[in-house]
Amino acid sequence: MNFYDKVHEMIRTLKDTEEYKEFISAKSAVKKDEGLSAKITAFRETQRQEQMKYIKGQPMDDQSKAKLSSMYAEIIKEELGVRYFQAEIKLDVMLADMQKIISEGIQEAVEF
Repeated sequence: MNFYDKVHEMIRTLKDTEEYKEFISAKSAVKKDEGLSAKITAFRETQRQEQMKYIKGQPMDDQSKAKLSSMYAEIIKEELGVRYFQAEIKLDVMLADMQKIISEGIQEAVEF
C-alpha cells in the first residue's frame, strides 16, 4: 500500500461527493456574477481582517459586527448567494468531519 496513492484516492472520493460538486457549481456560478462575486470577496476580506484582529487579542466591536452582518444580508438577498453559502457550509462540515476522523484515528500520535 502506498500512502500517497491512498491520500489521492481520498481526494478523488471527496471530489465525487454531491457536497463537493454542489460547492464547485455554486462557486463557478458566483464567479460569473461580477456583482455578487465582488460582494463575497469583500465580505471574506472583512472577515479575514476581523479574524486577524481577534488573533491579536482585539475583540470585534459593534460597528464591525454590524458591517459584517450588513454585508452578509446583502449577499443572501440573492438566491445564488444563499446557494453558495449553504453549499460552503455543507462542504465545511464534511471537511471538519474528515479532520476529526483522522485526528481520532491517530490520537496516540497527536496527544502528548
